[in-house]
Amino acid sequence: MTGTHEPEVFTKAFKVKGNIVVAILHLGAFFGPLALGGLAGWAAERAGAKGLGVGLMVGGLGLAIVLSIVATLTVFGVFNSALRRDLAAALARRFGRNPDDGSAYFVGWSPGRGLNPKEGETDHDVGFLTLAPETLNYLGDSVGFGLSRQQVRWIGPAQQGVPLLFDFGLRILVYWVDPYGQENAFTLERREGRTRFRLRSKNRELIEALRQWHQYGTVPQ
Repeated sequence: MTGTHEPEVFTKAFKVKGNIVVAILHLGAFFGPLALGGLAGWAAERAGAKGLGVGLMVGGLGLAIVLSIVATLTVFGVFNSALRRDLAAALARRFGRNPDDGSAYFVGWSPGRGLNPKEGETDHDVGFLTLAPETLNYLGDSVGFGLSRQQVRWIGPAQQGVPLLFDFGLRILVYWVDPYGQENAFTLERREGRTRFRLRSKNRELIEALRQWHQYGTVPQ
C-alpha cells in the first residue's frame, strides 16, 4: 500500500542493525564489569591479597548481573525516535501529507492474537494510529487500514513473554470482524519511549484511550 515508489523505512536491514546494537549494549553491560572484576581480582591475588582478589571477582559478577538487569529494562527502542521521524517523512512524500500531526500514536503493528515475530522484531510494521469518533485508522510503512467502531469487538492487554526474564512487552490486542462476519485480530504497541517501563505506561494509556473510543466514541484531545 504505497502511493509512490518511495522505499520502505522499516526494512530488514534496519531491524538487523537495531538488534545488533541492542545485543552489543547488553553484552557490554554484563561482560564489561565481569572482565574488570576478574582482572582486578587476579591482580590482587598476584599481589598476595587473596581475600581482596576473591571479593573483587565476586563484586564484578554482582555488578555484571545488576547492569544486565538494568540494560534489559532500559535498553529498548534505541532507534524509535529516528524511525518515527524518517517514517513520517517517507509517508508525507508518498501521500502528500504528514501523518504525524500531533494527534497520532506511533505504534508497531502485528497480525494475529499472539506474539508473531518477523525478522527479529515483534512488529511486522510500524506506523501512525489515529482515532475519529467512529473510525480507527492505521497508516504504516507497508500496511494501512481503517476500521469502524462497530467492527471492533474487544480491546485489551496482551502480555507477551515473562516479565523481566523473556519480556516482549505489554501489547494491545484488538479483535474485529470483517464485512463477511469473520473474526480477526491484531496487536499493537506504542513505540514512544526508550525504557520498558515507559513503553508499558504508554501502552496502558493507549489501551484506555482505545476502550473509551470503542465504548463511547470519544477521542482524546
